[in-house]
Amino acid sequence: MQAAHPVLVLRHGESTANVEGRIVSVPGPRALETVGLTGRGREQARAAATDAAAQGLGPGTVVVTSDFARARQTAEEFAAGLGAGAPRVDERLRERCFGAHDEGPATAYESIWARDRARESHEDGVEPVAEVASRVLAALRAADALAADAPVVLVAHGDVLQIALALAAGHDPHDHREVPHLGNAELRALGPHRTAAAVAPC
Repeated sequence: MQAAHPVLVLRHGESTANVEGRIVSVPGPRALETVGLTGRGREQARAAATDAAAQGLGPGTVVVTSDFARARQTAEEFAAGLGAGAPRVDERLRERCFGAHDEGPATAYESIWARDRARESHEDGVEPVAEVASRVLAALRAADALAADAPVVLVAHGDVLQIALALAAGHDPHDHREVPHLGNAELRALGPHRTAAAVAPC
């Protein structure tokens, strides 16, 4: 059943890891506290709030965020720009864990995504698509419940939100890179689908 209000996703603004071209995905002091937004990233988050207000979002919007610093800081800037309440934290929105690639170069993403598309398993500690999709689906259902009363914005990370968008479009989440790429601090509405069948492992 369609929620009364929209559910949207917002990717975090430019982070220090983005600038360094580095993967930071394992929960710990680096991800949770140290690797936050650049000055440009904060400006992007505030600009996203301005765009959201122009689309009709306002102080009643519920902002839910990953607890990683770059997402949390984006959510704080965004919520403040709307005059909304403090963001709520949902750990299910954390970045996908990239295992052995953590703290390595972002160039590793392409080979990971190629294995996703091919439905091949990951043997280097990378969180499987099906596992990410399962937790994301639970977060989407919680957001749908909140959206009975107010618009909801989920603030998270590239792979997590690509998978969310694929699920919401009724696609197999392994094809998440076929969904148009979310830029830093890009806000996008979710489609209406939430199919558990799409989460079946490869």
